[in-house]
Amino acid sequence: MKKIIAIIVFMFLFVLPVRAENINVAFTIDNNYPIFTMLVINSILRNNTSNSDYTFYVIENNLTAKNKLKMQKYVNKRNQTVEFINVDTSIIDEGNWFFWFSNRITSIAMARILIPDILPKQVQKVIYMDADTLVLSDLKDLYDIDLDGKAFGMTENIAESDRKIAKYYNSGVILMDLNKCRAENSTLKMLNFVKKHIKEFSHEEGGNSGFFYPDQDLINIVMEDEIKELPLKWNNQCIKNFCVEDTNNQKIIHYIGKEKPWTFSGRKNDFIKIYFDYWNKSGLRRYKVYYGLIALYSDYKDIFQSKIAKIKSLINHNRSEERRVGKECRSRW
Repeated sequence: MKKIIAIIVFMFLFVLPVRAENINVAFTIDNNYPIFTMLVINSILRNNTSNSDYTFYVIENNLTAKNKLKMQKYVNKRNQTVEFINVDTSIIDEGNWFFWFSNRITSIAMARILIPDILPKQVQKVIYMDADTLVLSDLKDLYDIDLDGKAFGMTENIAESDRKIAKYYNSGVILMDLNKCRAENSTLKMLNFVKKHIKEFSHEEGGNSGFFYPDQDLINIVMEDEIKELPLKWNNQCIKNFCVEDTNNQKIIHYIGKEKPWTFSGRKNDFIKIYFDYWNKSGLRRYKVYYGLIALYSDYKDIFQSKIAKIKSLINHNRSEERRVGKECRSRW
């Protein structure tokens, strides 16, 4: 009997995988980003060497039932949890058209400032991530970083800012101490700042916005003294052929700028190739084909349109000729 008990204890202690603490990750997305968010989730779970449990909080504004179900099935199939939190973004900009360059930045992107207030109170820490990121290492190492009493952990932004602050940080990856954020009323402070400077955030026809990166500027200005700088490897910002960290040191790649991997821009770039490698093994490869065809059409759109126009012209010409010949035949009879 003692031998049996010893074997069972051995199995539980050394054979069965040990679960680490639950790790919380948050995204803010609209209906344009479910697939790319799932690709981020795939990269997180592929590198889950600590065998941690994950809860993914998807903060959205009117995500379709189809997209929610798609994401739910994808995450649940991998034995993890996803929760959807619908937010009314008008509480941020009071219903104004937010940002003159709204084709790149939308109101839902600003919802990251609401995270401390809208996530369940029992959630004490969370990693916020943009959907244009790729995780190459176990996120537990980031999650366990001590913020030394600060509310946010962020990496320096690779591009300079005209903001009069000591350092300017990128908001694409944020480690949040939610207890500290709540104690500091960070959400309320940032909302009040927006209301006070609403003209600088709102759309100006033919003009410029005061804040080119509204969410990023907002966090940097209002929470300047509550940000701990994190190593760049946790938010390796890549644009075109340039990345801060080399491939041996990076933990998270962040594809900033207009050229995203799914637009197939710079597809021979080593950093894009890494994304495609993960995409191929994600169970979502069919979407790679779909977006590849869109990119192909975009690249050759003018040629396609020209050929389609010629075909239509030829068809119309043939139809006109058929009607003319038919009319002549009828007149003879």
